Amino acid sequence: MQIVAIILVLIGAVITPFYFQALVAFRRILLAERPDLADRRGSLSFFYAGMPRLADPNVSLLIVRTAFGPVPQQLSDPNAVRYARRIRLSLIIAIPAYLLAFSIFLAGAP
Repeated sequence: MQIVAIILVLIGAVITPFYFQALVAFRRILLAERPDLADRRGSLSFFYAGMPRLADPNVSLLIVRTAFGPVPQQLSDPNAVRYARRIRLSLIIAIPAYLLAFSIFLAGAP
């Protein structure tokens, strides 16, 4: 069973860079066309003052929420739909893979 968990972690690890690349590219498109959807600060955003804006969880979750909504079809850049689809697909595959691997590792722990 540990082999299955290792394979699931590898699947998630392979998908994660594609997710981050699509997240950064989709944020650039949103900043160019709809900056109100790409740069929102939360009440605890001062903790992320010296970091890139995308490291703020409020900003990254807003971009993911935008990728799952109808906004990518409304943008004029044709790559917006492609990057939003890549974000959706990456999250739909990677999150269950990581969670299942974590539960397998926990079940096998002494």
